Amino acid sequence: MTPRLVKQLLYGAFYLLIIIVILWLVYVFFLKPAPTCFDKIKNQNEAGIDCGGPCPSCELAQLKNLSADWALALPARENEITLLAEIANPNLNFGAKSFSYQFKVIGPFGAVIKTVEGQSFIYAGEVKYLMETSIPVNPRDVKQVVLDISVSSIDWQLREEIAKPNLDNPSRQTAVSNGIVTVKGIIQNKSPLLISQAKIIAVLYDSQGNKILNASYTTLTDLKGSEQRAFSIGFPEGDWTKQLDANRTKIFIEPRP
Repeated sequence: MTPRLVKQLLYGAFYLLIIIVILWLVYVFFLKPAPTCFDKIKNQNEAGIDCGGPCPSCELAQLKNLSADWALALPARENEITLLAEIANPNLNFGAKSFSYQFKVIGPFGAVIKTVEGQSFIYAGEVKYLMETSIPVNPRDVKQVVLDISVSSIDWQLREEIAKPNLDNPSRQTAVSNGIVTVKGIIQNKSPLLISQAKIIAVLYDSQGNKILNASYTTLTDLKGSEQRAFSIGFPEGDWTKQLDANRTKIFIEPRP
């Protein structure tokens, strides 16, 4: 290799290095996208990839979805059904201040014959019921019920920001008279704060305890601190009452501060 060729190669490498530096500076100052919480890169003082620091907390980013354990249709008045579903929030430090859901009633040929939408909330680590009543569908036309929860609609809040009020159900009784079922009881606000609303759901089971026969609810409002108040929940008449085991009644209380 001649000295002249070596010199040309050195000059070429030098100019190439200058071009590379210029292109890199142009990219850094003009073309490189700004860091975001969606670029899948741990940057801008994030604690994890796209979480922590200026982004949502890593715990919030890794929350598990609300799950629907089951959904079913129960007989109500003539040509009406009640829709009932059990959902769970597996997150112990976050509750959902609000979320949207949709019941889909499937008919005998696999088609959706009724859609019912609603909104609710759920506390951290809670298992609760969703219920829609007086749905104009013949119970004989129902093959299946599906519950969909809109993930994008969930408004997550820290446990401390959506704390569950302390309500107790010290007594209850399920009475059957002439085919009419009534669940009565007392609930107590065990906190000093006012509870604006308490929805009380009663679920009735058969003698084996593994089949839900019916469900209904009532709502109490403005429960003062330490107040006790009686409630009564009525059910529609029907042949299902012959299978009822009054001792297996379950009560779920949904308090809203």
